[in-house]
Amino acid sequence: MSKRRVCITGIGLVSPLGLDRESTWNAILRGENGARPISVFEANSWPTNFSCEVKDFKLSDSFPLGEDRKYLNRATEFGMQAAYEALMDSRILEGIDAEATGISLGVGVGAIHPEELIALIESKETFQQLPALEKNGHSMHILQNHPGTFATIMASTWGIQGPISTIQTACASSGQAIGHAYKQIKRGEIDVCVTGGADSLAGELLFSGFCLIGALSRRNENPEVASRPFDHDRDGFVAGEGAAILILEELGRAKERGADIYGEIVGYGETESAYRITDLPPDGRGIVEAMEGAISESELDFSDVGYVNAHGTSTDVNDRIEALALDRVFSNRKVSPVVNSTKSQTGHLISAAGAIEASFCALALRDQVIPPTINLDHTDCSNQIDFGSKTKSVLKGTAVMSNSIGFGGSNSSLVIQRWQ
Repeated sequence: MSKRRVCITGIGLVSPLGLDRESTWNAILRGENGARPISVFEANSWPTNFSCEVKDFKLSDSFPLGEDRKYLNRATEFGMQAAYEALMDSRILEGIDAEATGISLGVGVGAIHPEELIALIESKETFQQLPALEKNGHSMHILQNHPGTFATIMASTWGIQGPISTIQTACASSGQAIGHAYKQIKRGEIDVCVTGGADSLAGELLFSGFCLIGALSRRNENPEVASRPFDHDRDGFVAGEGAAILILEELGRAKERGADIYGEIVGYGETESAYRITDLPPDGRGIVEAMEGAISESELDFSDVGYVNAHGTSTDVNDRIEALALDRVFSNRKVSPVVNSTKSQTGHLISAAGAIEASFCALALRDQVIPPTINLDHTDCSNQIDFGSKTKSVLKGTAVMSNSIGFGGSNSSLVIQRWQ
């Protein structure tokens, strides 16, 4: 592996707690929670009728998209807004090298509504229906929800001509997308990468699926306390939506142009647990190997990691097994990190979860602060882990870690170090 180093020079966020980076981050530090009754479709009679929605969002009519606008869906509109903020934050567009800039994104399958599926099924009866379908917009459904559309539109909007990739490994998607971007820059394939993810469960199809498998919390009377990672009384995750985009850049290039640096990515671990689609191996082996691999690559001491933003979904199996894995990695160290999961505030952004949580880690380094731990009253997961305080606290240590765990056993772990 070459000695090329990779830093973060831009961050853009659209979340249930804010429509940009700083409003989202400030809400996180205040301990706010974004869970509210669902407004984008009728769910009053459903087992779960709340989620962490993005509120009052509208992609500006002046956004430079042209004809591509019609190919966006709810999630990718969030993503384009977050990308614009990240690019402006990094000031990378001022001297972009199109061929040395890539895109690596984690994406979901879109906020699909039943009427969209019905229109697609009916359209197969005769090709003579196509003009009418084009006119009413149904012909756009496939392209709007195609996994590769987001990256393609981003490339055409900003003239990015380096390699682009789309990753779909469920909840690990954007964590792995960032890891792959980091590796591409380390190998010298590109100098800059626009990376992260976007997702939304604000559609009946996917939301109803999670209801059917019993994965969602049913605290309909008090949704703000429903997302309870590592808490004894957790009863399922809270669906969220939004986007997070980071600009990764070769460190020497960033320094030469005088970029502001949030932190340096120094380690990445990625594994497959190879166990079951919805369950984690009881010994937490895949998560352990991802964390240990990331720390090993970083060449840091385990005690240098002062904060772990855990995957922590507020589901029984995930929280217990991830806590076990954290115990295996960090127990008996000189100093153990503070661990929490900001899903208690944003809900679970699925394919965008890893990116928004890596962004929070970078912002924690910038401000030397650990977000509060909310909705955790008593845990049944570990007696060894420091789950933090109910108010923000001072970050100790020089590095932070972000974990992502996906359906099917995909694991990723990023280590980000303070830049000095």
